Amino acid sequence: MKAEVAIVGNGVAGYACAARLARHGIRPLLIGPGLPVDRPPLTKQGLAAGAPVLLADEKRLDELGIDRLDAMVDEADLVSGRLVAGGAEFDAETIVLATGLSYRPPRIPGLEAAHVNATPRGMTRLVDALADGPKRVVVVGAGLIGTETAATLAVAGHDVTAIDLLDRPLDRLHEPLPALGAAALADAGARFVGGAELTEVAVEDAQATVSYTDGSLVADVVVAATGGRPFSPPGLGIDAAELPLLVGPDLRVPGHERVHAVGDLILAPHARFGPIRFPHWDMAIATGDRAADAIAGVDSELDRPPYWWTDIGPRTFAEVGWAEAAVEWGEEDGLHVGRDATGGPVAVLVVDDPRKLRAGRALLGA
Repeated sequence: MKAEVAIVGNGVAGYACAARLARHGIRPLLIGPGLPVDRPPLTKQGLAAGAPVLLADEKRLDELGIDRLDAMVDEADLVSGRLVAGGAEFDAETIVLATGLSYRPPRIPGLEAAHVNATPRGMTRLVDALADGPKRVVVVGAGLIGTETAATLAVAGHDVTAIDLLDRPLDRLHEPLPALGAAALADAGARFVGGAELTEVAVEDAQATVSYTDGSLVADVVVAATGGRPFSPPGLGIDAAELPLLVGPDLRVPGHERVHAVGDLILAPHARFGPIRFPHWDMAIATGDRAADAIAGVDSELDRPPYWWTDIGPRTFAEVGWAEAAVEWGEEDGLHVGRDATGGPVAVLVVDDPRKLRAGRALLGA
């Protein structure tokens, strides 16, 4: 079988690329397990409701003009365009890699059995484990995924403790986000244990003991929210040491004329900030759109400011711009503004009032 464009991976970036190609009059083949699912709700609205949020169902995909294969790619020749997936073989004129992140927990004894709700299948499994009443839940990791998950479950009535090696929730992010994250967890009714080095998760009689350097926690359910890493299935022949991929302005993979890559798999070639790793929903869409434009021969540029948001219990935080370029932060007219070494604004954080994002974008010249 032949495919004009085969997209390997059906998450946010893969689906965005497929939808944009369809609008350009190109019928793509979207390859991935199940239907395309929106990732951010897996730790928030979807988790609270007990079901993943679809980006499109079968009917919508057909209306858009997107073919779908419910399978993983088993073999690929990125030079010739040959793909083997679900027992079928395809020759693709163009391949788009959109395989996203792997959320495998670190190698701590017993943690491999923990729930990982950053994937549709993992979230469904977690929902099943929580089904028969309030549970004692330990969430390992207090980055964005961990704090969102802990707050969502606490608001739902579970007894939740988040634990992290660092001293504060969101401690890998800039100020004032760690303090805001700690307050949001507390407002949601979740506890936090910081500075805790996990040593073991032992399960006996359906009860887990989560041990760390200074103590232990008892749980009915353990969730590993320890972050994601760019992932390429073995069949694609891409070495893990190459990830994230450095791509050209058209998101083409160097050395592979027919291959583009999008989403969390790449360093996004941003027009203002240069190659950046930005594993968030909006950049997934932006890179999917940019690759589709390049494939269709449409001129465009990856120049819209990076943007992310999070809902942690009752609190909402949203940020536009590239925070890593900021050397100092200050509050200006109700906005948390990050400025670079020249004093120019490069990022704006908005707390609990998304309407102020417009002012933030204006400040950045967007």
